[in-house]
Amino acid sequence: MKIQTTTNLEQFQFDARNRVVNKRHVKELASSIQEHGQLQPIIVNTAMKVVDGQNRLEAIRLINRTAESPIKLKYIKRTIPMNLVAEMNSHQRQWKIQDWIHYYAQCGNENYIMLQQYSEEYKPLKLSALASFLHKNAAASTHTLVITKGQFVIDMTEEKTYILDKIVSLSKIRPMFSMKSVLIGIMWLQRDPNFDATRLFYALERNFESVLQQSGTGNWARHMLYWYNKGLRSAKLNVNDLPRHH
Repeated sequence: MKIQTTTNLEQFQFDARNRVVNKRHVKELASSIQEHGQLQPIIVNTAMKVVDGQNRLEAIRLINRTAESPIKLKYIKRTIPMNLVAEMNSHQRQWKIQDWIHYYAQCGNENYIMLQQYSEEYKPLKLSALASFLHKNAAASTHTLVITKGQFVIDMTEEKTYILDKIVSLSKIRPMFSMKSVLIGIMWLQRDPNFDATRLFYALERNFESVLQQSGTGNWARHMLYWYNKGLRSAKLNVNDLPRHH
């Protein structure tokens, strides 16, 4: 494959499925390129769409904005389909969960489009916890294989909407409620068929000042379970039914 060079950076295009450009990474790459040069060319298809190397392209664009003499970009043109963009990009720098969600959403997957929308709606909740909570099979590891393989299936229910609205409302007053372990802890409580989300948040709100920040999912689940059961003579949830905390 022939490596070509050019200062005409406007000819290159991004595809909507490209990973979102990381501004911090672009600045780091720009410093490295200025010191060592561009060690690895970007890869484009025959339509001049970037298949791999969008951060390197943006780094050189950043350099050339203030450079006395523009530096040349190294690139390789290949006949390659854009549906391989995720595979090639992920080999360069580890993709984060939001990169995979963005990719599949841009491919038109409705489940990922809705997940993106909910991630904005329910900020500041952690995306990995939100994905696990909203996935049809909540026991699956959604932040790894399910998300990256395009197998995420959204399952939003009235109870889930209620829980998310309540957590966001509480987190605006006490940011600790936006912790990943809080939402995952509630998922643990949901494993009990007698779990009542309304009861949980009634208890948390009634004892709001006494709810203490916990470390780890298991501790959060047990702490919430304590307040859930407080004052109940019947219909208590059993702490022994919760997973062991390691």
